[in-house]
Amino acid sequence: MFMTTEPASAHAAGDGQLSVDAVLTLLQAAAADRPADDLDQVLRQEGLDGGRREEIVRVVRRIQGSYAHLQRRTQELAALFSTARELVQLHDVDTVLQRLVERAHDLIGTDVTYLSETTDASGGMAVRHSVGTVSEPFRNLFVPAGKGLASKVVEARAPVWVSRYVDMSEAPRDPGIDAAVAAEGLVSFLGVPLVVGDEVLGALFACNRFSHDFTPDQIILLSAFADHAASVLNSARLLRRSHEAAERAEQAYAELEDHVASVERASVVHERLTSVVVSGGGIADVAAALAGALERPVVVLDARLRHLAGHPAERPATPIGPSLGDAIARSRRTGRCVDLDDTGAWTVVALTGTESLLGAIAASAGAETFGPVERRMLERAAHIASLLSLQRDAVEAAAAERHSRVLSALLDGSDPHAADPTGELRTLAGEIGSAAVVQVPDGESATLLHHVVDLVGQDGIFTFRGRHLVVAWVGEDPHARTETLRESLEALLRRPVVAVTAPAPTSPSDLARAVATAQNALSVLPSLDVSGVTVSADAYAPYVGLFSDEPGAAARFVDAMLGPVIDWDSRRHTDLVRTLAAYFAHGESGSAAARVLHVHKNTVQQRLERVVTLTDGRWSDAEFRFRLHAAVRLHGLRGSAVREP
Repeated sequence: MFMTTEPASAHAAGDGQLSVDAVLTLLQAAAADRPADDLDQVLRQEGLDGGRREEIVRVVRRIQGSYAHLQRRTQELAALFSTARELVQLHDVDTVLQRLVERAHDLIGTDVTYLSETTDASGGMAVRHSVGTVSEPFRNLFVPAGKGLASKVVEARAPVWVSRYVDMSEAPRDPGIDAAVAAEGLVSFLGVPLVVGDEVLGALFACNRFSHDFTPDQIILLSAFADHAASVLNSARLLRRSHEAAERAEQAYAELEDHVASVERASVVHERLTSVVVSGGGIADVAAALAGALERPVVVLDARLRHLAGHPAERPATPIGPSLGDAIARSRRTGRCVDLDDTGAWTVVALTGTESLLGAIAASAGAETFGPVERRMLERAAHIASLLSLQRDAVEAAAAERHSRVLSALLDGSDPHAADPTGELRTLAGEIGSAAVVQVPDGESATLLHHVVDLVGQDGIFTFRGRHLVVAWVGEDPHARTETLRESLEALLRRPVVAVTAPAPTSPSDLARAVATAQNALSVLPSLDVSGVTVSADAYAPYVGLFSDEPGAAARFVDAMLGPVIDWDSRRHTDLVRTLAAYFAHGESGSAAARVLHVHKNTVQQRLERVVTLTDGRWSDAEFRFRLHAAVRLHGLRGSAVREP
């Protein structure tokens, strides 16, 4: 009820004038949402007729509408200005967008407001921010490109609305979208695009759970918020691209720095490797320079995957594994580094000659794999190591050729000084102490030369004589060295190889005799079906004497066994040889031999003991008795043949 300060009777009734209180009341009513009945009652008290009262009420209502509209516009502008301020700051994109959706929701007054963002190149959209939703499926809804109301918004690039979603036929339907809309209970939709230039970044939707025709004011307001949202997304995208570009620039700069550093390292390694070659360094120096540059252990292997050199000094473990041979073969074909499959921590590069594999360099990559620059270092080092290996092989081959000439001259009976005028034998690790003969196929000496040089090394000298490889060893254990040599040649030739070692010589003439003894034994072995082994010539001496067709073979056997005994008889006029003949002829019976010789049996026993002393044998040794018996028989045959006219 409106109150006045003066009664209505204070005014002239019907004069069309309103009291001051009535005017104030009408002005207050125009600024507020007052019921029409209250205004009509105030005007009645002023004594106005019905027509005048209705006209005044209409004016007041129009003023009220304008005032409400201005208030709403003020709120909208305030919301848009707030969003604009947040857009300028743009500290957190998700927070700005969420507040934008909340303000749009409050001002437009719909049940649900949500923003969908384009997430893939095809144009599909995903709900990113929402207000008023009650179902989880809708908050996580993804709208495929070309489906639902969103497709019409994108296609039209303008606001699109429907009063009843279930009746919509303008856009393709999608079962997943329909199910999410039904779960949320939405009926009417208004969607406006988020457009920047020619690109649609998403859409802003306002929805009700009842049928509704959206007003132009609602459409305009939602479009304004959509423009702000598009600006937010575009700014965020530009900032993201700017950050990514900055990160890429930083990364490129870091990579450039790394590359420059790597190039400098490679240059230093190149200088070191060049210095190694110029100063006459070897494989070990290459390994040390490479290990220092890579800061990783480095191992150099020969063609048989044996350790040649390594760095650091405490020899790193050689990466022998199932894939090493395959990796070296691949590196030999490509000329590039190859990582070992079964270790993952080693990288190898082959050392190649003109037509052969010289070996390999293996470097431990540790926890990190080698990059292109490190791999190039390895490959460059492999080239230099290959040159040094070829140089080393050439030097060793030349030395082996000189040694071969010396050995051949000694075997041909030349004087030691004439056979070795430059003192080649003095370059060996010691004095020659044994000989060995290895049977090789015809025509294979040139193929085997490089391998024999590597296998013999400084442990001896060798030469090829027909189908025989003759080696004069220095030092001890000639049998083991010869067996290693034989096994290696057998693996290379892929066929059985047989070898014979001879007793240690004490002079050049003894060396020639030892080689001849080994060759004679080697000639007997095929008849005994012996192959693929290394044997001692001494073990086959009786058979050489019995079966060899070489002139003087049997005589040399007799001299080796009975020479000291024959000399004793000649110098002392004794009958040691005749006693031996009688002893063996009568079944090794001392009594029977004494009867035939007409001496006491103790005399026979004393003579036999003298024989043992002279020949350094033992009567309990069956092999010794067999050899002595054979020598006595051959000596007797030779004597009877010489005496025959």
